[in-house]
Amino acid sequence: MLAALALGGCAQSADASRDLVLATWNLEHLAADDSAGCRPRKPAEYRALRAQAERLEATAIAVQEVENVVALARVFDPARYDLIISRRHEERSRKCRGQSGQMLTAQRTGFAIHRERLAALGLEYERQPDFTALGADGRRHGVWLTLTWAKDHTPLLQLLSIHLKSGCAWGALEDRQPIRRGQCLVLRRQRGILEEWMDTRIARGEAFAVLGDFNRQLDQPNDHFWEDIADGEICRWEPDEDDGRRCMRGTTQAAPGGRLVLANAGQPFPYPYDKKFPYAIDHLVFDATAGAWIRRGSYQALDYPRAALSDHHPIRLRLRLPERP
Repeated sequence: MLAALALGGCAQSADASRDLVLATWNLEHLAADDSAGCRPRKPAEYRALRAQAERLEATAIAVQEVENVVALARVFDPARYDLIISRRHEERSRKCRGQSGQMLTAQRTGFAIHRERLAALGLEYERQPDFTALGADGRRHGVWLTLTWAKDHTPLLQLLSIHLKSGCAWGALEDRQPIRRGQCLVLRRQRGILEEWMDTRIARGEAFAVLGDFNRQLDQPNDHFWEDIADGEICRWEPDEDDGRRCMRGTTQAAPGGRLVLANAGQPFPYPYDKKFPYAIDHLVFDATAGAWIRRGSYQALDYPRAALSDHHPIRLRLRLPERP
């Protein structure tokens, strides 16, 4: 059985001084320059994106589809935010589909960290090596941070920003049904690699949150991706050509921390991409420890005041942190 929380609405707390606000936002081809990339924007649209970023009022925002730090600085004020972007090498090498003269910009993952809000919680962060293994078949890397208590640098929470392969939001990932779409084969490999990362954290007793664009409706009934990663078990992993990673024979064991928490599970997304996407593809996923910190009712998907500024809506929630050591 998996653990899942339905967190609709936005609850207010009388004591939010220990709340860590996490968010994720796919910024749809966010380019550093005006009129560049496959979602060319005018200066007014960048200003609107920055206003939306302030509406988030978040401490740590996982971001996706960002060209570089310069692009992210147009949305999150670098005077207040630390901006961390994947080091994956990408160049403008492909034309945008159906847009004459437009070239695809890099689509990197990363974080925007509000320095003052983080410090007020008594926290700091350490950047870990980029999760390059997740870039199976040349795909996007994950960006990994560790939140630590500033007092003694004790780790509190691992944060991972990801953007998985698109084109397989639903349907089979297992051999019991033939899998012919190349996108699903890539996503299946990424699933194994991600699960190994999660299992390693659980085995080490490290609380975590995986934030980002999974490009998968994890909360659709009997979803193959979610059922596999949230099976309540961990194991030792080895490379596998088809599954990315596979459990080594005889190493599987039950683990309470493996009962993952999917924020807002089972609730239709308020801003579906189309009728084929009634659920979200952007998610906030936690191990059992961090999942227990979630403020009930704090999940929120933000709409855009006027015209949509991205083909994804930012989502956020609040974590009530444990007492400082």
